[in-house]
Amino acid sequence: IITDDGEKDIFTEIEEASGLHANDAIVVECAAALEPFFVAEHLIDGDEESPPPEGVRVDTLVTVVDASTFLKDIESGNDLIERGLAFDEEDDRMVSELLIEQIEFADIVILNKTDLVTTDEGDELESLLGRLNPRAKILRTEFGRVPAGDLVSTNSFDIEETDDGAGWLAELSNDFLETEGAFGVSSFTFVDRRPFHPIRFNELLSDFKIKGLVRAKGYVWVASRHNEIGIWSLAGTASLLTYGGAWFAATPARAWPQDERERMEIMQDWTAPFGDRRQEIAFIGLHMEEEEIRERLEDCLLKPSEMVNGPEAWYSLPDPLPDWHEDTDPEEFGGNDSLT
Repeated sequence: IITDDGEKDIFTEIEEASGLHANDAIVVECAAALEPFFVAEHLIDGDEESPPPEGVRVDTLVTVVDASTFLKDIESGNDLIERGLAFDEEDDRMVSELLIEQIEFADIVILNKTDLVTTDEGDELESLLGRLNPRAKILRTEFGRVPAGDLVSTNSFDIEETDDGAGWLAELSNDFLETEGAFGVSSFTFVDRRPFHPIRFNELLSDFKIKGLVRAKGYVWVASRHNEIGIWSLAGTASLLTYGGAWFAATPARAWPQDERERMEIMQDWTAPFGDRRQEIAFIGLHMEEEEIRERLEDCLLKPSEMVNGPEAWYSLPDPLPDWHEDTDPEEFGGNDSLT
């Protein structure tokens, strides 16, 4: 089933195909701009308009990466409209944003066209893909030739593992045994207990081009938004700042999780006097300039002379950052539950 022919709804096609007993498996080739995880969620849960198809389970999510163009696409700054890939004129996503998302949600990543890169370049790309998605199986290939048995009936898909399997989350959880991986691939987490000044952080966001940086994501604390979690996501050249709910320090204890283990996890991130408020951002890159990234982030933090003024004064700081409540669903990050 190919999803971009525009003639029939993909879920209708899958349901019709699943009714044919001759089909042991259905392979769905998604349109370039479609988010595979969205398709998988629908097949599992359905939506308000239609229930999930009967007798269908998601077996494997596969992403194909062009070895000859991947790094160029990540650095290009092109959006989907420029590439003729957007759903409509309001689809303002960047190519790099879509590529990273498709890699992070994959069970299997096919690194194709490896005949067009050197052995060292192929090794670098495979190592980078493994850091972006440590749970994915990576297959190198030429001309898209992959044995069907490597892709079908692998029973690889697990919605919870897929949703929580991205490399940036593994970095935040200290799951990587070594921050410096093979072939120049590395990752690190920036952590600090001081808030960002809104003006200086906005200036950084408007011009944050760091050699070798491929992916960044995590939680930010902005002084003028003292009680609110910011989620900063950077994929190549695509940068997005969104709302992630309230810090637990700004949440009544009665609204905290009732599970004792979750409460203990909250307290592990607790430091007086500001509780769980913090900067905690994961960075993943290839020959990445870690020192430059740290220096630029530290320049955004409040100075000692600004810290002493306290939260009441911070609220009045000029704040040119975009309204992160717009087009943001806190449930995407679980509100402050995402911090547990």
